[in-house]
Amino acid sequence: MARSRAGRPRPLRTNSVTIPDRLPYPCFFLCGDCGWLEDGSRGDPLRRDSDELAAPGPCPSCQAKAWVDLGRQSTALAYREAEALDGRLHDETGRNGGVMLGGLAGIAVAAWMVVLDPLLAEFPSLMVAVFFGTWLATALGVNAIVRRVRPGRARPRRWRRPLPRTSTTPLRAAHGLVEGEPVLHAPLGHEPCLGWEVRVYNDEGLLLDEQRHAALTIDGHAFAPDSIALDLTRHELRPTAIDDGLAQFLRRRGLSPHDATLRITLAHLVPGTAVALEPRADTSGGLVLRPVAQLGSPALAAHAA
Repeated sequence: MARSRAGRPRPLRTNSVTIPDRLPYPCFFLCGDCGWLEDGSRGDPLRRDSDELAAPGPCPSCQAKAWVDLGRQSTALAYREAEALDGRLHDETGRNGGVMLGGLAGIAVAAWMVVLDPLLAEFPSLMVAVFFGTWLATALGVNAIVRRVRPGRARPRRWRRPLPRTSTTPLRAAHGLVEGEPVLHAPLGHEPCLGWEVRVYNDEGLLLDEQRHAALTIDGHAFAPDSIALDLTRHELRPTAIDDGLAQFLRRRGLSPHDATLRITLAHLVPGTAVALEPRADTSGGLVLRPVAQLGSPALAAHAA
């Protein structure tokens, strides 16, 4: 990225063609510490969508200020490459550690067998087989464990879900038909809905976990927007089904819609759906919304009927 005398970034030029670095629509800021996605603040309401936004304050999730501006294509690309490099370095460290640990384990097992039965020392081919068998099994096991705990698998790299809210009145479970004004639009197809949920995966794990919902009412109880965790029935999207709206959705979050390794699951919530609210499994005190069909409860199924 070239810079002008005033210190501001200038668009890149390739073969006399100007390639703007900033996307022509508002994008998210990404917390470099926890992966939270946050809208940028706009100081001047008359500014265009393509203008730069000011970085947010402290992260609502972890209170850090390590913001990454995903509106700049060069920044988003560099961050994606850094995430992929982290995964490769993690795997390489696991392989090297597995080789070393496997060798030590092979020596230890072979020595232990000789201590138990000194006659085994007269069969060097057997000791060699024990050594290499233990070495290989240990190395493969360590490598499998390291890949399973690779960064990005334990938690999403980018996320935005309802944060736990403190409340003086305890929330109770409820079930019934969800009602409300469908003021949101699904990322795919732009259909009006009460809420939606999107997850994006690749070989490195969960890249994006995001959901939103509008104000809604269940069993006579009103809930503010983005106050309930959604656990909807998601379906996997075929790569050929990505439309322009979903492509922009991914770019705003620093992901490339042209990445063939991405696996996308989506779900949306519409008025009249039979749902149940249950306390979250953690101790945050919040609620999670699930369609009745997921719960398998005869009583709830009867209520939905």
